[in-house]
Formats: sequence, structure tokens, C-alpha cells
Amino acid sequence: MSGRALKLKQASAVLQVPPKDLQNLVQFGVIKPKRLEGTYLFDVNTLLRAKFAFYLKESLGTPASILTRWMDVFSESEEKFKLQNPKYILFIYRFASHEEPPMKLGVPFRALREQLEKRIAQADLYKDLPRGRKRRGWRKEFLESLADAAKDIGDISEEEILRAVRTYRKEKRTQEITVAAEA
Repeated sequence: MSGRALKLKQASAVLQVPPKDLQNLVQFGVIKPKRLEGTYLFDVNTLLRAKFAFYLKESLGTPASILTRWMDVFSESEEKFKLQNPKYILFIYRFASHEEPPMKLGVPFRALREQLEKRIAQADLYKDLPRGRKRRGWRKEFLESLADAAKDIGDISEEEILRAVRTYRKEKRTQEITVAAEA
């Protein structure tokens, strides 16, 4: 994966989340990107932690305080996981009473990492422009990037685009819950 750092808007585009949601994770201390002259910079490791945090938050609806603890534990052992590249990372969560058996939660580490690797190559498409007045020639650059994207897509009808959008939205809505036995 690329070694360069991305700004907030670029990172949110790579993660496919609104910039405000990513900013909230940073403000609540769930993820801790580097900061340079008032700007947060997200490297690949920080993006992976953010992807992981969004997965937990979206799947479980976990509040920020608990999510922060889970991400701290994940960050402490992250180097080991990157070397092993496991298919799943298993969180074992024990409630206050030790009489109850622990809860286990598996998170698809390898799949999230592969998704991030595919999306990070497209980070250049999302230029992080300052607010306010645009610089000279921005419309021309914008139209050229749209033309390049259109060439990459090829001949696709409007109906095919609408069908793809509807399919994507339908997949996003359905939740899959399975139960598996562990030996």
C-alpha cells in the first residue's frame, strides 16, 4: 500500500464515509492520526484502524467510549496482525462479572484490508481543495478528470448505472446474521 499521508476529505473518500463521521472519530479519540500545522494526516495504518472502527461502529452501534477502548486494544497488537494477515481477528470481551462466559466477536481483517488497498489507489481522484474561492482553471481540471473517468467506465447506458446504484443500495440495507459453532 501507498506510504503517503492523506488529508481528511481524501481519507473519508477512500473509506467511503462522510468527512464529518471521520472527524467525529478523531475528536472522540477513537483514531489518532498525525497532526501537522493544524491538519490531520492519515497514513495507511490510521486508515486501516479507521476502517476497522467504522466496521465495528456500523455492525454493533458501539458508542465512542467503548469503541475507543476496543481500538486501543487493537492498536496495541496491530503489528502482529499485519505480519500474520489473518482472515479474522477475534475480540474476546468479558463483562464485569467473571462468572459469565466471554463474548467473542470476529472481524474480517483481511477483507477490510483488501478493500482499503483497492480504494487507496483512487485517492488522487479526490483532491482536497481549500474552502472558498477556487483556484484558476479548476473547472477545466474537473471536467478533464470526469472525462478520464468516463473513458475508464466505457459505454454504459443510464439504465445500467441506475440498476447498479439500486443494487448497491439494496445490498447496503440487508444485514446478514449467521451463527457458527466453534470447537
